Amino acid sequence: MFPLKNKLHHPVIIVLMCVSLSTLGFLITDFFAHWGKFWEGLYLSIFLPIFISTPIAIIIDSYFKKIKSQNIELEQLDTINKKLFLLISHDVRSPLASLKGIINLITNNDLEEQESKMYLKQLSDKLDNLDVFLNGLLEWSQKQTQNKPLDFINFDALEVIKPTINLLEHAIENKNIITTLKSNGTTLYADKESFSFVFRNVLHNAIKFTGIQGRIHVETSSLNGEIHIIIKDNGVGISEEEIHKILNGSNWYTTKGTSEENGSGFGLRSCFYYLEKNNGRLKIESELGSGSTFTIVLPEAS
Repeated sequence: MFPLKNKLHHPVIIVLMCVSLSTLGFLITDFFAHWGKFWEGLYLSIFLPIFISTPIAIIIDSYFKKIKSQNIELEQLDTINKKLFLLISHDVRSPLASLKGIINLITNNDLEEQESKMYLKQLSDKLDNLDVFLNGLLEWSQKQTQNKPLDFINFDALEVIKPTINLLEHAIENKNIITTLKSNGTTLYADKESFSFVFRNVLHNAIKFTGIQGRIHVETSSLNGEIHIIIKDNGVGISEEEIHKILNGSNWYTTKGTSEENGSGFGLRSCFYYLEKNNGRLKIESELGSGSTFTIVLPEAS
C-alpha cells in the first residue's frame, strides 16, 4: 500500500504497530495473570495506544517528510552546481583563450602601434561580451538555486545572437569556420537568459561538429506568431539513433567533436527543458555527412 521506505514512519503503520504490541502484551500477561476484567483490559489495550500514538505518529511522519524534502532540495542544488561548473568550463574557456592570445601579442611587442590599438579595441569588446555572459550566468544560477520565476520580456534576439557569436569567436576562428547571419524577424517574448543559454549551447554544438573551413548559417524569421532561430551547419551530421538518445535518453549524452572537443553532455537536453518553460521548442533535422539544422522556436512579441 505504501512504499517500503515510508512504511516505518507512516502514521497508520505506527499506530497499527503500537496497537498490535499493546494487544499482544495484554494477551500474554492475561494468559499468565488471568485478569478478572478481560474485555475491559482488551479494549484499553486497543484504544489507549490509538489515542496516545496517533499525535506522536503524525509528528514523526511530518519530521521525516521534512527531511525527505530537504534531501530532494539538496540533490537539486547539487545538480545545479554541477551544471554551473560545467557551464563555466564549457563556455568561458574559449573566450579566455582568445583574450590570452591577444594579450600575449601585445605584451611581446609583436604588433605595430596601429595593430596594438586595433587589438586592444577587440580585447575591450571581448571583455564586454564576457562580462555580459557572466552576468547572465549569474542571473541564471540565481533563478535555479532560489527557484525564482522566469522573467518574460520583449527583446530583440540579435541582442543575444551577436554577442554569443563574438563570445565563441575563438572556437570559430580555430576551425576557420565561416559564419553568416540573416535576420527577418527578431523580437521575442521569453526569458532572455533562458534564450541565451539555449542559443549558446546550440551554436557551440554546431561549432563542435563542423569541420575545418566549414560553414554555419544563423537566420531568424517570423512565422505564425512565432520567431524561428535557425542554426544550420555543414558538419558531420547526427544519426537518427543519436537524435533519439538526445531527445529521450535518461543520461546526458555526448560525443567528441571534429577536433576531438569534449562536451558537457547536458547542454542540448537542458535546452528542451528551458524552451518548454518558455513555451517554445527545439527542432532537429540532420543526416550523417550532410550537416544539421537546429531550429529554436519561441513566441513572437505582441
